[in-house]
Amino acid sequence: MLVRRPSTRVMQLLLPPLSAFVAVTLIGTIGFYVLEGSNRGSRWTLVDALYQAVITVTTVGLTEAHELDQRGRLFTSVLAVFGVAVFTFLATSIAQYLITGELQGIWARRRMDQKIAQLKGHFIICGFGRMGWQVAADLQREKHPVVVIDKAPESLQQAVDIGCLVIDGNAGDDNALLHAGIERARCLLAVIDDDATNVMVTLSARALNEKLFIIARSNIEATEPKLIAAGANRVLSPYGISGRRMAQMALRPNVVEFLEVVTHDRELELWLEEITVALGAVLDGREIGASAIRGRTGANIVAIRTRADKMLVSPPADTRVQAGDILIALGTRAHLTELRKLACESQPGT
Repeated sequence: MLVRRPSTRVMQLLLPPLSAFVAVTLIGTIGFYVLEGSNRGSRWTLVDALYQAVITVTTVGLTEAHELDQRGRLFTSVLAVFGVAVFTFLATSIAQYLITGELQGIWARRRMDQKIAQLKGHFIICGFGRMGWQVAADLQREKHPVVVIDKAPESLQQAVDIGCLVIDGNAGDDNALLHAGIERARCLLAVIDDDATNVMVTLSARALNEKLFIIARSNIEATEPKLIAAGANRVLSPYGISGRRMAQMALRPNVVEFLEVVTHDRELELWLEEITVALGAVLDGREIGASAIRGRTGANIVAIRTRADKMLVSPPADTRVQAGDILIALGTRAHLTELRKLACESQPGT
């Protein structure tokens, strides 16, 4: 079931009958005041006229405000006919609102809002087209919490179907980003099929969270520096990536196939993972060779991104690991779990 913003649906369903009810009541009030209040010595006030109009339109059968003359009774008869029709229209619309599950939608929206409010370290995807769907599906497969921001009902429904939390709104709106918990998020991905919108989303996200890791989509090369200036940590062009991948596949098909197997094959128990070394961990301040990482964990360190943002590929054995370094390792889940213990857990006695 798609969880949409309840206020929009309420207005669409109840605004016409409410407007009609108010209009008939207003006409009745003016009519009674003009017809009965114009008589010499009349005691009719606007409040009396409003009271008479309401009890006539709603057919509650209460005592009349004052005795009506012949013109007043004739006007009451006509107003009652239209009033019953309008009041029935309003009551039917309210019943439809309740019966068709709108309250259930509101409760579901509230439950989803509560789940979003409890998230920490989650991923926010702005835009849920083909690229957004693929990103969300991969993150969901890795059991990461995902919040999708989009305005299209069909896109939100697809996001709900694969297990994402959703927000119906404009991703460039600060309120929507705050609703998504941007101050607690791990990463934001701006993958809308419009470069200008992605720049706006990136600007808003960076202003709300200076430490957030932001990945933005760029359809044309000229937009990349603008996204970087707006605060994106990484900018990816789907067309550029696809073109480079096809060229590599043509030149080195076996290498590309190996990378595809390692990174995407669910049947193969082999993963590439990045692990940040914690301060005071077993590996903190020690050389790779002296730590015997391969022998103790079974994982292979294929690269290290140092705190100085330098990438060391196939680091030699005498490379000293420091807190804040990011280890890029290859191994099974069990191997990577053991490596994570060495990289993240404190040494005994520290």
